[in-house]
Amino acid sequence: MKKYIFKLFLLIPLLINAQNIHTGYHSNSFILQSVSNPAAFPTSNTIVGFPVLSNLNYSIQWPLRFNDMFDIGEDDSLRLNFPSIVSNMQDKDGLYINTRHQLFHFGMKVDNDKKWFVYLGDELISNFDFRFSSGLLDYLTRGNAFFLNQQMDFSSEQFQASVYNSFYLGATYNLNDKWNLGARLKFLKGIANIHTEKFHASFFTDESSSPMYKTIMKADIHLKTSGLGMVTDSIEFDPMLNSGFAFDIGAIYCPNDEMEFSFALNDIGSINWNDENNQFYTTDGEVEYTIEGLNQTSSGAEDLENQIEEITDSLSETMELTTSSSAYTTKLGSNLFLGAKYRVNEMHSFSLLFHSRKQFDNRYNVYNLAYQLQLIKSFQWLASYQNMNGISNIGSGFVWSPKLMEMHLMIDNIFISDVFDTKNFAIQIGFIFKFG
Repeated sequence: MKKYIFKLFLLIPLLINAQNIHTGYHSNSFILQSVSNPAAFPTSNTIVGFPVLSNLNYSIQWPLRFNDMFDIGEDDSLRLNFPSIVSNMQDKDGLYINTRHQLFHFGMKVDNDKKWFVYLGDELISNFDFRFSSGLLDYLTRGNAFFLNQQMDFSSEQFQASVYNSFYLGATYNLNDKWNLGARLKFLKGIANIHTEKFHASFFTDESSSPMYKTIMKADIHLKTSGLGMVTDSIEFDPMLNSGFAFDIGAIYCPNDEMEFSFALNDIGSINWNDENNQFYTTDGEVEYTIEGLNQTSSGAEDLENQIEEITDSLSETMELTTSSSAYTTKLGSNLFLGAKYRVNEMHSFSLLFHSRKQFDNRYNVYNLAYQLQLIKSFQWLASYQNMNGISNIGSGFVWSPKLMEMHLMIDNIFISDVFDTKNFAIQIGFIFKFG
């Protein structure tokens, strides 16, 4: 089981691709806008995404800075600082990689009045979310003797990872000079999924027990997986059996030439993971194991080693996960975008953006204040300040549109040079062709 999960971990970074970087939401790049809002309406009659390179986005967020995790010793060596890690972590901190890679895109205006724009495309999407509590890390690093007569319960630990393909069809309608409306339907094919349906653990060490401290361990675990057949012949694998649907809707309202307001609700849908591709691992409810302690005898180290081996074997047998298989469904993490933009003149614009994304049982919110500078007709420079759940970033980028081609490059954290003080980083680049 461990080697299968490890191989999936190796697969996921190769597929990392991300939700649209917030700096480019109000840019003049149709691809950057349309990824987040299906109501984006292009100025060109035809849009062709460069195969595989029309929109690449790599992003990652981790809960701790390197300065929070390491101490520099007198010999300049780096050592993990566990007290600092525990004190700087919150119970719902985690590692988040939620990404998108556009494989192709084609769209065109289809009516004589140029009011309808229809398009299709294909994306490879991966999500990797791992949340763990500071309490569990504190318990593991300090040991149970520090928590005598305390019931230590851990249930906020969660893990989910999924990789799937999304083929989409979309349409945008230019209702009038003030309104654009858009919708997008996605046909999903699941490739791989791992998530913790349930992960509960508890520990209690009894100080009054004699002659040794007695520790009672309880666990209730249910882990669901799909797609492990990619890395092992012991499980069937057919990604065409894992299917689902999702949709996006959006609207853009311009009351005058200066103001623009936008709304988008994306990724409303789910994937059904077929039982032929699946494998479940569970304790079948709560299981309990009691460690009575170790006894020091005249036999010395040999006897102590035998006791440890006996405890390990017994613990492994009690906590062993049983396997089963059944179909299950996972929902996509929905995304809400609310935007406002003010055009000072043809060169200068300012914008606000609120983005809320579903992750586990809570929302991950981003507030973005951006500036757009149209230096010349074919070149736009962008800058932004954003706050992601309390983490501040400065972003920057540009959109270059020479004749039939368009290129965009965005970085959402330009201070990545200070690696030891950084909690996240995102970079996005893409190329498209436009005609008419």
